[in-house]
Amino acid sequence: MNRSIKIIIAAIALVIIMAFIFNPFYWLMQPGQIIEQPALSSQEQLYFKELEKTYNCKSERFYYNYTKKGTDTLYEDYNKVPFEYYLSIDFPLERVIQKDSLFMIAQHVKDVILNKNKNLKSVIIYRNYDTHEYLYDVNKDALTERKD
Repeated sequence: MNRSIKIIIAAIALVIIMAFIFNPFYWLMQPGQIIEQPALSSQEQLYFKELEKTYNCKSERFYYNYTKKGTDTLYEDYNKVPFEYYLSIDFPLERVIQKDSLFMIAQHVKDVILNKNKNLKSVIIYRNYDTHEYLYDVNKDALTERKD
């Protein structure tokens, strides 16, 4: 009886191993390589520290690229294809921030941080729960606020 239990346990282990190896769903469901956002540039780090001191806020940014079909992807050369620059700023709730201040932040991002990159489509600032989108016109070198 002791030998039959060992054989049953070995058979169960073999079935589990075979099911693991030949299970197509396990191999098909492996996560793909995640493309990370580029590291903050030194200009971004300095500016975000300045924003934190001035407004007592937290800042975070990310890029959103477009393929020719208009789908999202993040290329290694993210600034050589059309892209949007997203900036999330969490201001204290009691702090009142004027729209002019947000426009100046977007202007600084366009001029200093991105060096007037011709592939920039827009600078989008999330202020707590509000969204402010500034469209970039390369020909006029100007930002205009998008109104819904």
